[in-house]
Amino acid sequence: MVHKRTVSRISEGDDMLSIYKRKDIYHIRGTVTIGDRVVKVRRTTGQSTRKQAETVCRYVESAIVNDMSGGTKVLPFITVVDDWLAVTPRNETDRYFARRFKLEFAALNINDITNDVWKEYKKRHLYSCKPSYINRVRGALISIMSHAGITHTLDKNKQADDRIRFLSYEKQEQLLSAYPDFIRPLFITLAYQGIRVGEALNLRNRFISFDNGTMLLEKTKNGRRRVVHLHPRVADALQHLSDRDYLFLNSKGERYVKPQNLRSVHRTACIHAEVFDFTIHDWRHHWASTLMMNGANLKALMKLGGWSSERMVMRYADVSNEHTADTAKLMPWK
Repeated sequence: MVHKRTVSRISEGDDMLSIYKRKDIYHIRGTVTIGDRVVKVRRTTGQSTRKQAETVCRYVESAIVNDMSGGTKVLPFITVVDDWLAVTPRNETDRYFARRFKLEFAALNINDITNDVWKEYKKRHLYSCKPSYINRVRGALISIMSHAGITHTLDKNKQADDRIRFLSYEKQEQLLSAYPDFIRPLFITLAYQGIRVGEALNLRNRFISFDNGTMLLEKTKNGRRRVVHLHPRVADALQHLSDRDYLFLNSKGERYVKPQNLRSVHRTACIHAEVFDFTIHDWRHHWASTLMMNGANLKALMKLGGWSSERMVMRYADVSNEHTADTAKLMPWK
């Protein structure tokens, strides 16, 4: 059965597109004619609900008419957003940004999104956000504009490169104590071994040798297995986990599949410990910086951390102002 679409007729086109349902998915068919130019359309909307399918159909029809009329981008912004969401699966963050954009720019066409509009949006809604978050929002808006063939001119927020990514020993202990008991061994491992969180979540009991004091990292970022020495505090934290296959489990006794699933427990611990702007991955920076300030050899640090170059080590190993001051005083003067 063919369902005629209910959107208003576009006066420039002699024919209209319609949608019909085949199995569970709506499809588009029909022709759009302007003068002696005819475009036939046979494509899927990818949608199983009539309302969403009509939105995609309206977008396709408008895009064809605009292209045939010289390519002027006069598509409604919300129409482009709906098609952007429909054509490619988006994560929850992108869907959230899309909802906010549609509320803010409901009365605008896609070509109305200028740098001034973006600046006003930032002033109204993103004034207290970090540059990294603002750029994430900007990235979603640029993606929507690119979807409609619009070349963006939206200013990027400059990010400061001087963020502190290591903690004092006192703050380290406060934060480690703030994690729940069931997951604290994981964060002790991150703090004292410097391994990536993905590597930690793949640790299994058979990869730990307490007799030899070693840990095998089977799944690493570069794909190469490596063996690292167990720090005594990590060995002590892992001793009571010998009754399970994968070492680190959530509060329900289930394995963490994605590192992102740890963000909530980490964020809560940071709040309790009054530690700000410190990510899970910053534990790796903290480990490298602490070792460097305590005299670690650069080559040894590179091997322990699994880095392929000294340049990569230096991206992680920062030092405190006090440490640089003490180092400066090492120059003999008598």
